[in-house]
Amino acid sequence: MKVPMKWLKEYVDIKMSAQEYADRMVMSGTGVESVDEVGGDFDGVVAGKVLTCDAHPDSDHLHVCTVDVGGETPLTIVCGAPNVAAGQTVPVALVGATLPGGIKIKKGKLRGVESSGMICSGPELGLPQGLYPHVGEEGILVIAENVAPGSDAKEIFGLDDVAVDFEILANRPDCLSIWGLARESSAVLEEHCLMPEIVVEENGTGTFLDYAHVEVRDKELCPRYCARVIEGVKIGPSPKWMRAYLHAAGVRPINNIVDITNYVMLETGHPMHAFDLDKVRDHTIVVRRAEQGETLKTLDGKEHLLTTDMLVIADSKSATGLAGIMGGEESEILEDTRAVLFECAVFDRTNNRLTSRALGVRTEASGRFERGVCVEDTMEALERACMLVNMLECGKVVPGIFDSCPEPKEREPILGSVERINRLISTNLSGEQMEDILCRLYIETTCCGDTLTALPPPWRGDIETEADLAEEVLRLNGYEHIPSTLMHGVTMAGFRGQRQVLSDRIKDCMVGMGWFEIMNFSFISPRWLEKLGLEAMDKRLCPVVVRNPLGEDTSVMRTSMVPSMLSSLSVNLNRGINEGKLFELAPVFFPEEEGELPEERQTLCLGLYGDDIDFYGLRDACACLLNPFGIEVDTVSGGDAYYHPGRKALLIAEGKRIGQLGEIHPDTAEEFDIEGKRVYVAELDIVEFGVLIKPIPQVKTLPKYPAVARDLALVMREETSVGPVIATIRKAAGKVLEDVGLFDIYRGAQVEANSKSVAFNLSFRAVDRTLTEAEISRVMDKVLKAVESVHGARIRS
Repeated sequence: MKVPMKWLKEYVDIKMSAQEYADRMVMSGTGVESVDEVGGDFDGVVAGKVLTCDAHPDSDHLHVCTVDVGGETPLTIVCGAPNVAAGQTVPVALVGATLPGGIKIKKGKLRGVESSGMICSGPELGLPQGLYPHVGEEGILVIAENVAPGSDAKEIFGLDDVAVDFEILANRPDCLSIWGLARESSAVLEEHCLMPEIVVEENGTGTFLDYAHVEVRDKELCPRYCARVIEGVKIGPSPKWMRAYLHAAGVRPINNIVDITNYVMLETGHPMHAFDLDKVRDHTIVVRRAEQGETLKTLDGKEHLLTTDMLVIADSKSATGLAGIMGGEESEILEDTRAVLFECAVFDRTNNRLTSRALGVRTEASGRFERGVCVEDTMEALERACMLVNMLECGKVVPGIFDSCPEPKEREPILGSVERINRLISTNLSGEQMEDILCRLYIETTCCGDTLTALPPPWRGDIETEADLAEEVLRLNGYEHIPSTLMHGVTMAGFRGQRQVLSDRIKDCMVGMGWFEIMNFSFISPRWLEKLGLEAMDKRLCPVVVRNPLGEDTSVMRTSMVPSMLSSLSVNLNRGINEGKLFELAPVFFPEEEGELPEERQTLCLGLYGDDIDFYGLRDACACLLNPFGIEVDTVSGGDAYYHPGRKALLIAEGKRIGQLGEIHPDTAEEFDIEGKRVYVAELDIVEFGVLIKPIPQVKTLPKYPAVARDLALVMREETSVGPVIATIRKAAGKVLEDVGLFDIYRGAQVEANSKSVAFNLSFRAVDRTLTEAEISRVMDKVLKAVESVHGARIRS
């Protein structure tokens, strides 16, 4: 809430700068967003008296003016405004002045005539319409007041003020008002707070019942409704001081009656509304729930469809306002208004919030009702508005009041123990000191021995228990007086869970192999999943839907990490990064039955591209990752449709599928703006991965005997997968086979059609002797027989 310091100082004597005051309030627990000059948009602008105004000798629309700005000699200023004339008092931006938008005024020449300043219009000074008469009209702004030349324009327009923007917490709705902050400030600064004496002159004719009838049908949603009638209304601009206060508080001045309601809302914290009584059918106000299908056009010109859960202010036939939110357009205060009904009421907090949210309408009034307003202060706010009507002489207050609840319930005292409060807030204050602090906060308190008896004021609905009293004592005594102490109790040693440890090991392995970790949002667009070309019944096309997404691009939880990875690869490729090795370890989400939380499944996704990158490089990276965990993996043909049909494989370990890898299909890559590069992706299910982890085997001694290498080229059918062939070789060769690797695949004229030549390098070693040629030959014969029997492969001649 923005609070003009001049307005606040009318009620409490603040002897320090605005910034020092804000710092003191912060230390007492009242947050401050900023401290701003109200007229900070311009500087160096003064009042000037136009002495002469002559036509420019070389222009048909410019004028050469001599202007008295309070200096020794008048200034010569060239002005193009059509309404400038001698005898006027106008705002003048002197040389060196700053205008909104950072514009600096310099001395210059216009059509050969030197100009030492600028005569300004309202928009050029950034003055809002309503703050000053004639702002926004064509031409320069003419100052109506009789002010001396050289007077500061900020003072003339009521902008010579500083506004403190307070951050008011939900438990302190009383501080959403000038009076509330004045009371709080007086307690913090230990200064006297002087509240205005409210006196209303009932100078109208007749009584309230002669002008209006009020009926409250739903007292549960409207605990108190007060109303008064103003006759003989004269609509016009508010006085300068009121316009200045409203503008500094961030409220646009409109006219005297509307400004009074806004002024009272800001001053007392209690929202009000004014109805044009002549536009209210049968002069009848009914507080009721809306009828199903009923519509209402509010002051902002929008039409709303209402439900029976919403509270409205209606006349004898239809709704004319949303209770506590916004008035209706048909009873708006306009220039021809002659009779007004002032409404000041209390509406149910929850109902107000739900209605405001359902209709998408949030106002200053609804924000206050949502936090809660004081029932007991309702009549005081209404009387303050009528007092202002008397002061502004804009109408006559009709005798009589409507009040649906003239006797609000009595307050209950709160008992507190001085000893317990001291123990709770780590202080050593006496009961008398606590009593003094609470009384400064308008909490009527007496101390008898160890017992405090406190009666909170009506506006402090947040004080209910002894703990609340302790909090008030603590913050007014000063948070800086809390002694520093070490934490008591046994310190529990923290540890990382099994899942965290596994994640760290995987990340360490990937980074150690030269890969870069990325992190993407778990929220994605459903269109990304559709781009993968999955089958219609695939469960990945039925993601968890976010109830209140930021937008369509983040409306579902991802069921696959591939779209996020392809998006990251695309961004890097399209920004000229020639190669990339990226990985992401995060959960994917699958919906459960209604009412159940979604299943989170930890997944590792690898993305790879570059000039010397191929399918086998990605496969080897997966094998290197799994090796430290004691997992041996085989690859078999298969995989999802978004992989290239001839360059994809499933990762199998101990008969279980733990992932898949391959080159992304060109059509899928194109969907993610990847063109001209082959990209490879691998997906590993960490849940299945974790089940297969084995302890790291013991370190072996270095071999004493040499290894023997052999190359083996086999011709086999095109559809034969290499992984199972390698497994067969290992099994047939037995323990003397130390390693086997693929180093070439050939397709061409030298092999039969629909066949391929696959070359392996085999390394043999025995732990207790040097292998003889005869032993190696016998092993090679067994390998050849096994691959021919199982896979139909034969040695290439």
